[in-house]
Amino acid sequence: MAQQDPAKIKMAELMLGGMNWQEAAHQAGVVTSRSNAYWFVDAYCLRGEKVLEERRRGHAHRIVGDVLVWLLAECRDKPEVTARELRTAIDEHFGVRVSRSHLNYVRRAHGLSRPKKKPA
Repeated sequence: MAQQDPAKIKMAELMLGGMNWQEAAHQAGVVTSRSNAYWFVDAYCLRGEKVLEERRRGHAHRIVGDVLVWLLAECRDKPEVTARELRTAIDEHFGVRVSRSHLNYVRRAHGLSRPKKKPA
């Protein structure tokens, strides 16, 4: 998405200048639908370039690349670490907010679930 950000802004500027949405999208190199093009222009008018900032939390795309490598290594090294501790560490190290339930989902998917507590 980072590659398309300047293109989306260019599309919005062209549309605000009076150009048809299809022509503006084509000139800017953005593949979109009519409704998404107009939604983006409205959002761009209201929030400016902040419209491009990621606002979702806890989605799978957040745990990719370096974050995923770090998470898997941390879970292998310390299997007893809690999702709360992982969440705080990920936020501090990478500036990424992820829900505890999603962290546990990713751990399970990689076979690195936290071991059950043994009865006393």
